Amino acid sequence: MRLKSLMLLSGLALLCAAPARAGLSFVLTPSVNSGTGSNEIVFTGTLTNTSLTTNLFLNGVQISFTNAATNFLSAGTNVFFANVPGILLPGEIYSDVIFAVAINPAATNGDYAGTATIQGGTNNIFALTNLASQTFHVLVTPAALGITRSGTNVIVKWPSPPSGFVLQQNTNLATTNWLTVTNAPVITNGLNQVILTSTNIRQFNRLKYP
Repeated sequence: MRLKSLMLLSGLALLCAAPARAGLSFVLTPSVNSGTGSNEIVFTGTLTNTSLTTNLFLNGVQISFTNAATNFLSAGTNVFFANVPGILLPGEIYSDVIFAVAINPAATNGDYAGTATIQGGTNNIFALTNLASQTFHVLVTPAALGITRSGTNVIVKWPSPPSGFVLQQNTNLATTNWLTVTNAPVITNGLNQVILTSTNIRQFNRLKYP
């Protein structure tokens, strides 16, 4: 019995002496964002150095896209280098912007997927080993058109960005006689706004791209 106890204690000592493995925990919050054409979607998340003894060098983020997303999405402004610290100390946590994705103006409505991979290493400040990956989704939605009354005028508004949309009018939805409104939009509080004179004639409005 004494010998068995010694063996157990010896095994426990060896287990405690084993070096901790360096690793990176990567979580996106949220992993699904929505946007419209010509927009740039920013993804935030949390990076955690799960090692208790080893520094982690964070040197870049690699963005890849799945299926149709390769036609409509691209890696946006590389905010990674501007925001993420170059080194995560043992147990250190970083929570903020991780990367951005740009949406092509020609993108059709849909759900597009991709993968973000954090690259770096433990023994080289220039290492580009894949440390951790997360999938993400971009939901492309149509630009919302709003109409409000202001005195004797009507204000038509839609988000900016995206850019490139033109406002059109028609008095009959059963026809294709849509005419482009010549009034130039003015951007106010992140919205394109066009002021139209109110009339007694029924008018329908729509956004067209391009």
